[in-house]
Amino acid sequence: MVAVTFDDLPVASTTWTDIPAQTRITSSLVRSVVANKIPAIGFVIEKKLYPDNKLDEGRVALLQMWLDAGLELGNHTYSHLDLHQTPLADYEQDILRGAVQTGLLMQKKGRNLRYFRHPFLHTGRSLEIRQDLDNFLTSHGYCVAPVTIDNSDWIFARAYDRAVFEGDRKLTRRIVQAYIPYMDRKFDYFEKQSVALFGAEIKQVLLLHANRLNADYLDELARMMRKRGYAFITLDEALQDNAYRSVDTFTGPGGISWLHRWAISQEKKGTFFAGEPLTPDFVMKEAGVKSE
Repeated sequence: MVAVTFDDLPVASTTWTDIPAQTRITSSLVRSVVANKIPAIGFVIEKKLYPDNKLDEGRVALLQMWLDAGLELGNHTYSHLDLHQTPLADYEQDILRGAVQTGLLMQKKGRNLRYFRHPFLHTGRSLEIRQDLDNFLTSHGYCVAPVTIDNSDWIFARAYDRAVFEGDRKLTRRIVQAYIPYMDRKFDYFEKQSVALFGAEIKQVLLLHANRLNADYLDELARMMRKRGYAFITLDEALQDNAYRSVDTFTGPGGISWLHRWAISQEKKGTFFAGEPLTPDFVMKEAGVKSE
C-alpha cells in the first residue's frame, strides 16, 4: 500500500509559470489522480500565490481544483525555507504564514489543515530543534508528513520541461522512457529496505512534485505501481503502520527517506544503504544538476 503525496503546489516549474500553462498542468494532474483513484495530498508553498507580492486569484483557483476533486492540501511553509539555514523562530512564522490562504480554502470545505512537510525534508540539525519544532507543530494541530519512497522526480521534471520547451521530441521521449523504469527501481529498493528493517513491507509514503512530467505521465506511473501490487491509500492510513512510531534520532544534513532515518537511528552500517538507484547522467546533464 502507498500514500501518494505531491510537493510544491500549485505547480513546481520555472518554465511553465503563466496561469494558462499552470491551469493545464493542474487540470491534467488532478484528472489523473482522480481517474486512478489516488487519495492524494498536495503540499502548498503559499508564496507562489503572490507574484509581485499581490495575491493572484488565478493561482488560488489552482488549489481549489485539488479540493473540488476531493483531495487534501497540506502546509509546506510560505516560502520553502530551509530549517538548516533558518532560525527556528523565523521558520515557525513562515509555517504560520503558509497556512493563510490554504487554511481558508480548507475551512470552506469544512476541513482543517493537519499535515506539514519540511522543505528539502530538512528536519533540524539537533534533537533540541527537532523537538521544539515538533511541539510547535503539535500545538497548531499539525502532524509531520514523512516520506519513505524518496526520489529525484524533480530532476527528471526539470530536464523534461527544458526538452518540451525547446521542442526536442527525441530528448523528451528519452527522458520519459527513463523515468518510469527509474521509479520502478526506486520502489524495488525501498521495498527491500523496509523488509530489511521490519521483516515486511510497510505502508509506504511516496514523494512526488506537482510538475508537468507527473501531470503528463502519472497514469503510467500509477500503472507501474499497480503492477507491483500496490493499492492507493490516504496518508492517514499509511501512518497507522507501526513503522512510523520507530525511533528517529537523525540530525544529519541530508533530506533523506524516513526508512534511512530509522536505519541510521538503529546504527545500520554503510553497506545497508548500498544500491539505491541514481538518476541517469544524461538527465542530470539536461537538468543542469551536478549532484542529487
